Amino acid sequence: MDRVLTESQRGETSPTLAAPLLILAAALRIAVNNVSAFSRADETVYLVYAKALAAGSGYPSLIRMFIEDRGMWVLPNPLRWSYLGAAALATRISGDATPHALATLSTLAGIVAVALTYILSRELFGENVALIATTLVATSPLQLALGRRALADEFFCAAVLASLVTMHRYFRSATPRARAAWLAAWIATTTIAIASKEQFLFLYPVLIAYWWMTIRTPRWRDILAWTLPPALFFAVFCALARDFTSFFHITHIITSAMTAPYAEQYQSGPPHRLLIDSMAVAPIVTMLFFAAIVTLALRMKEWSRDVRLLAFLAAGMIAIHALLPSQNLRYIVCADPLVRLTVAAFLAFELRDRPRIAIALLVVNALIELLLFHRIFVTAAVYDPVTQELLHALKMLP
Repeated sequence: MDRVLTESQRGETSPTLAAPLLILAAALRIAVNNVSAFSRADETVYLVYAKALAAGSGYPSLIRMFIEDRGMWVLPNPLRWSYLGAAALATRISGDATPHALATLSTLAGIVAVALTYILSRELFGENVALIATTLVATSPLQLALGRRALADEFFCAAVLASLVTMHRYFRSATPRARAAWLAAWIATTTIAIASKEQFLFLYPVLIAYWWMTIRTPRWRDILAWTLPPALFFAVFCALARDFTSFFHITHIITSAMTAPYAEQYQSGPPHRLLIDSMAVAPIVTMLFFAAIVTLALRMKEWSRDVRLLAFLAAGMIAIHALLPSQNLRYIVCADPLVRLTVAAFLAFELRDRPRIAIALLVVNALIELLLFHRIFVTAAVYDPVTQELLHALKMLP
């Protein structure tokens, strides 16, 4: 019988306790949105795309620019139409044609990601776990860092969380009309996630496996729904590009770029490289995630299906990227909230009779993570969280 985090064990505290945490997380992200020097590579390219779209140049011109200039083939590509559309809108609304407009978009996406983590946590495990998860996500060094850069990663993270929230709302809908509405919302948010970073297609089978295992017996409309986000991603791009061949040309270019000099020198390595980098950025959360996985494996019958499936989803996302030739913590930012939510569920059960220890652990973790964030991403000004840059910032390499 499942015993961990059943309804009787969740312990419902007042939802109003979440408000100070969400406000603090938002204030922290706004405070660190102060980058003054942006990359002349990815961040500048995103800005060029956004300014061109905001000026009305159109997608075909972006595609020609990318395909015809071999120097851009290792840089962000125009398949990412949802993020580029949001970036163009951000520059137009703010009137700020600088990378800071895109960094502010990342900051807003980071705030949304914290709120969505709270909603997903509460949906799955109740208020107590949601508060722990929100506390853990609020100080995530990786999300704080990416929330201040003119990159697509934090927007991508928020889109993936939106996909998971709408998925679970679909599962729990009581009426046919509500189910149809939430299923349409899932299709839309998942399409946006794929179109913000096409790498989500690598993770898509894990997401579908999670869906299948959650509901046990998918119906025909579920299976049909699974095909729609990738199809819509392709169809919208072709509509924007006004042709069908550019998609395959760009796909060939970006898959070849996985073995480009930068990727080979800075993003290659053994499968456990991402875990080493995670330890450098978030040591306590990473070790607690290991502990949760081991505990789940040894005492599986004690844990609810929701906990087991969440751990599968988080570990599966990390494992998929660990097997790819190009590895970077930025690529698994969407797994970071899920890792922290798994840790929150683990702590809620293991320390259920010792709340003071749990609070002390959360405080210590927050202080350490904020210190690491400042040391790595502010003092050392690390832009790309690859192993060499992280270890150099921590003075573990000369």
